Amino acid sequence: MSRGVTARLFKGDRTVWCVFFILCVLSLIEVFSASSRQTFESESYWGPITKHSIFILAGVFVVWFMHNMKSSWIKGMTKIIYFLGLGMLIYAALGGGSVRNNSNRWITIMGFEFQHFEVVKLGIVMIISSILARAQCNEGTRLSWNSALSFFGIAPRAVDKKGDYTMLTILALVAIPSVFIITENLSTVLILVLVTLAMMIIGGVNWKQMLLLVGTGIVAIVLGIAVLMQVPEEFKEAGSIGNKVITWKHRFEDVFKADGNTDPKKVKIAGEEQRIYSKIAIAEGGFFGRGPGNSVRRDYIPHANNDFIFAVILEELGILGGAVIVILYLILLYRCGKVANECEDPYASFLAIGIGILITIQAFMHMYITVGNFVTGQPLPLISQGGTSFLVNCMYIGILLSISRYVNRLNKEKETKTNRETEALS
Repeated sequence: MSRGVTARLFKGDRTVWCVFFILCVLSLIEVFSASSRQTFESESYWGPITKHSIFILAGVFVVWFMHNMKSSWIKGMTKIIYFLGLGMLIYAALGGGSVRNNSNRWITIMGFEFQHFEVVKLGIVMIISSILARAQCNEGTRLSWNSALSFFGIAPRAVDKKGDYTMLTILALVAIPSVFIITENLSTVLILVLVTLAMMIIGGVNWKQMLLLVGTGIVAIVLGIAVLMQVPEEFKEAGSIGNKVITWKHRFEDVFKADGNTDPKKVKIAGEEQRIYSKIAIAEGGFFGRGPGNSVRRDYIPHANNDFIFAVILEELGILGGAVIVILYLILLYRCGKVANECEDPYASFLAIGIGILITIQAFMHMYITVGNFVTGQPLPLISQGGTSFLVNCMYIGILLSISRYVNRLNKEKETKTNRETEALS
């Protein structure tokens, strides 16, 4: 009886459900531990964790709701979500955003504040999936202006005809929102670029075009960093953009100067609390860690419950616990690939693998930021405290489960058909 109820409530890939619930439990434990500074500032012991618990419960409902949606309905939301995210970026650029830590990453509508970048990420993955799906043909992936315009209903779909095939379609759809994001969060743009490249490679885009694109990108990055390093310190007086450019310069300088042999007595902690104390926390955690709730450095790490929660995890659970979390994200990526491989709908297939790539790249970037020298803000998916970020990541999981539910139904139909054919022959 219980199995029947469970099967009806939690449909789709069981492994994805298990990984999701394990990450939620880890999030509840580690956010509670890492919120000591927030608890002190709010003068409420239970306030921060109560709020996060509500978001976790809301996230579970979002997953359950989304996984019951038909994959065709999700496909129909592609344009809406993409343009909704783009509209939010424009709204924030016109003064509707809330500035925190010199970054305009939040918008407030009708009293609700949320991170619009998360909506943009989902919209880009969905729209790339749609264009790649429409570009599929017997010879591989053909990205033509015609196949792209057919997505917007401007031109008929004609992927089987020869024409001017190009990657500019996808690149333009990614570049437009990236222009608004890059001055506020460079790491988010990097995530979008990596996800886009990975999806195009998996989609079978012409390898010569991909080599040209990657080569051009590498040259542009090297030249950009070279120019950035020559910007004078006085440029920070040119307003918020100038201050942001100088901040980027200092972060790249930290990366280039890091040699691992710095004299501890010469290390300046002021202004570098996140980078310094996160490394101290990792070193003190050792292999097995101090144990859940026993972090010492959480009180010294700014945003320990969000952008640097992995440092608290490594201090409390050790390298062993950190390795388990890495494995959980890799399992999630593997299940996304498995669902995508078994899916007959090209759009759903690209969307499933795109979601897996997005979550994994963001998770690994968060981990790199924690253990490396480049400091920027990226939450750990499904673990870090955060309202919009957590709920949108739950939407990713719900969409993936909806696709896997569709795949399971197809597999059952094939199995039933095979059994009937076998019975007929016998």
